[in-house]
This record gives sequence, C-alpha cells and structure tokens, in this order.
Amino acid sequence: MSDIQSHFQQQLTTCPDIKRWVIGLSGGMDSVVLLHLAVQALPTDQLRVLHINHQLQGEADQWQQFCEQLCQELGVAIESHRVAIEPGGSIERAARDARYKVFEASLQAEECLLLAQHRDDQAETLLYRLLRGAGVKGLAAMPRRRSLGKGLILRPLLNCSREQLQDWALSNKYRWVEDPSNQDDRYDRNFLRLHILPKLAERWPGFGGRWAQAAEHLAEADRLLNELAQIDLQQCQVPLNGLNCDQLMALSEARRHNLLRYWIYDSAAVVPGRDWLQRISSEVIGAKVDAVPELVLGKVSLRRFRGQLFLVKDFDSLDWQYRPLQDGNLVLPQGILTVVAGEAEGLKSLENVVIRNRHDGDRCRPSGRGGSRSVKKLFQEQDVPPWLRDSWPICVVGEEIVAVPGICICEGWQSEKKATGFALKWQPFALSETGDSATL
Repeated sequence: MSDIQSHFQQQLTTCPDIKRWVIGLSGGMDSVVLLHLAVQALPTDQLRVLHINHQLQGEADQWQQFCEQLCQELGVAIESHRVAIEPGGSIERAARDARYKVFEASLQAEECLLLAQHRDDQAETLLYRLLRGAGVKGLAAMPRRRSLGKGLILRPLLNCSREQLQDWALSNKYRWVEDPSNQDDRYDRNFLRLHILPKLAERWPGFGGRWAQAAEHLAEADRLLNELAQIDLQQCQVPLNGLNCDQLMALSEARRHNLLRYWIYDSAAVVPGRDWLQRISSEVIGAKVDAVPELVLGKVSLRRFRGQLFLVKDFDSLDWQYRPLQDGNLVLPQGILTVVAGEAEGLKSLENVVIRNRHDGDRCRPSGRGGSRSVKKLFQEQDVPPWLRDSWPICVVGEEIVAVPGICICEGWQSEKKATGFALKWQPFALSETGDSATL
C-alpha cells in the first residue's frame, strides 16, 4: 500500500459514524485520484459521486460525459447537476456558491462529502486571503473537516502535494480532463498559482508544507477565539438571540469585536471586517436613545431595540390569509407556530379559529387582565421588536380576537377544564438564515 493510500484510509477513520461517502468529481486530476482511492478503499455500495456542470466552458458537457463514463467503468453511482452561474461579480465565487448549494442539498445524514483539495491549494488559499486582508478565521484557510447541511465535508488529501498526486495518477495511468480556464491568469487564484507560488517554491522549497502548518496554527487560534466568544455570549445574550448592548460595550474592544464576529458568522455566515465592527459600535449601539438605528450588512441588517442588538433578515412579508388554526407545528420561513393539545391552560377550542395578520387599531381582552388592551400595547409590554409585529399571528373567530400566540388567550376563550386546552406559541426567526458562502 502506498503512502497516499494509507494516508487516505487514515483520514477516513476520523469520521467513524459515516455510512455513505460522496465524492465531488470535476474530472480533473485531483478529483480523479480521489475517486480511485475511494473505490480502492471502500465498497462501491457505500459510494456515490456528484458532478457539477457549471456550463462555463464549451467542453463542460464533454467533461460531464467523461465523469459519467468513468463512474460506469468503476461501478459507482453518479449524479450530474447542471447549475446556472449568475452574471456579474466574481465568476469563481459564483461557481463555488452554486456548487456548494448542490452539495448541501444533496448531502444526507451520516454522509460525508470527500473533496480533493491538496496542500498546494491550501497554500494558495492562505496567500489569496492574506492579500484580501483576512483575519484569523480566513487565514486558517480550508478546514480539513466541517459540517455541511445534514452531513460532513472531509478533505483527506490536504496534506498531499499536487506533485505527489500527479505522480500517483501517472504511475497508475489514470485519465482525466484539463480545464483550459486554469491557465487564464485574469483570475486571481490562477495568477497566484501560475506566477507567484512557483517563484516562492524556487526561493523557499517546501514552503507549502510550512504554510499548511501555519494554517493549522491559525485554525487552532480561531477555535480558541470561538471558545472565548461563547463565554462572552453567555453573559450578553438575550431572548431572540439578541445581545445586551450595555454588557457588550463593557467588554474590551478586542473581546467585543471577537464576540460580534462570532455571533454574526454563527447566525448569518457573514464575516464582518474591522470597519463594520466599529460602525456597529458607533452607528447602532451608540446611536441616540430615541433612534431606531439599522446597519445593512450584506443580506442582513443589525438593529437596536430597547438596549438590545439584533441581527435581522428581511424575509418576504408573511400573509396568514385567514389560515385555519390546527394542532401541531407549522414551520414557515418567518418562524414556527406551535399548537399543543392537552395543556392545563390554553385556548379552549380550535373550531372556527383562523389566523390573520394584525390590523391597525386591533384590540382584545386578555384573560385575567380586566378589560381590553390594544395589540400594539401588548407587543410593547412583551418587548416584541417592531420588525416582528407585522408577521405575528392573530387568532380570530369571525372578527373577534381570541388569542395572540405566545402573548395571551382572550377572555371567554381560555380552557375551563384542566388538560383540555391548546397551548399556542409563535417563535419568530429574528435571525438571518445560516448560509454557506463565507467559508470553503
């Protein structure tokens, strides 16, 4: 068994709970070596292949056919997906985003996606991100292993050089395809690969291995910073995953920035730069007391409400359309409506109860409160942020409000017998959805 084979098999043991392995196959030399290693090490019924046709070159369909034929020869199932790249911006970034959307949608529980990036790719990534002014997280480059959707990603060849893989491929007479765009130095990564990294290798032979080691050190530093952020988060976090502004500002600037980076990335997969972090402190947290500040950061925005900082995504407006209220969980992009039968307290019946959006001037009679209250006042009492109120479900029979889930059951509509009520809860998603565009 070769060093590459034994190293590959050792890497697989780091994911002991995996039942099925998914190989990302482009048709290039690296991924072809990866596919052959997987076929040699694993039963084919535990393997499947994903090929992404980006439709960016005239040969793209031929590469897809090559991958499908190769998998047929090796007896491995393959799925080919055609993706459309949005015009404008970085083609490299757009292609990667489209590829990872397919990967995430395809991966199932107890599956691991194997990708063929190697040590030279890691050095290239580190230098590219350094030139872009990345912080510790970015300079940690590509993680060897991380979660993606329901499954995992593993890069088992990250300690192998491009030269080692090519020698192995040539010695075994593997066939692969060449992407001519890899020679186009108009792309930043290609420029580094074709012109800069070879010069570095001439002056400092073996630098790629040392840079890979540096990336490991930076990844360890990033994990330590995350642990510190989790400690600070416990002190600063408030309901709806907001942050208490006073406690946040009591931290040193370095710890505050570290917590904000962690909190924003964990919730929205966005890594804010230093300028953005300073703007959050000055323009949002430090805004006048009577202001309603908002700072847009990509597809999310940061807002302050009653001394608390929230990260918000502008969801499409939610129209309840007088939907019937039913037992169980209703999961929507804007939140989860939970109705649980057999509770000690709650709505006495679901019969004829429908859900609508709030109306101007809405009033109701909360049970035990002695009189009517405006729904607006109830929201204020419960510290419901203004941007969540329009989507909050209002339960009515006819035109009478009978409940505001999570806030009150109205007089005359509460259950009279124990364990016969329907408990209502609305859990809005105040946060942006976690994406995958910020990390390799």
